[in-house]
Amino acid sequence: MTFTHLIVLLLVGAVAGLIGERLVGRGMPGGVLGAIVAGLVGAWLMVDVLHLVIAPELSLGGIPILSAILGAAIVVLLFSLVAGGSFARGWGRR
Repeated sequence: MTFTHLIVLLLVGAVAGLIGERLVGRGMPGGVLGAIVAGLVGAWLMVDVLHLVIAPELSLGGIPILSAILGAAIVVLLFSLVAGGSFARGWGRR
């Protein structure tokens, strides 16, 4: 893995995580770092575990963008259901 590939993975994870947070209406703890983790875990969940790739031609750095966003939304939703209301709602909605 090259440094450029790592940067692309982190950027795609951050964007997917932030969009996933907006879709669900909840925020991950840790701010942008939490969004990056949600995006990367969501992409892994959708592509490697569930083998669900939506629009494979829309990929960046080997990560399908739409699958990563949907997976991140699922991760944020699952985390919010497990954690309840014990973490910040994010995006200024308190």
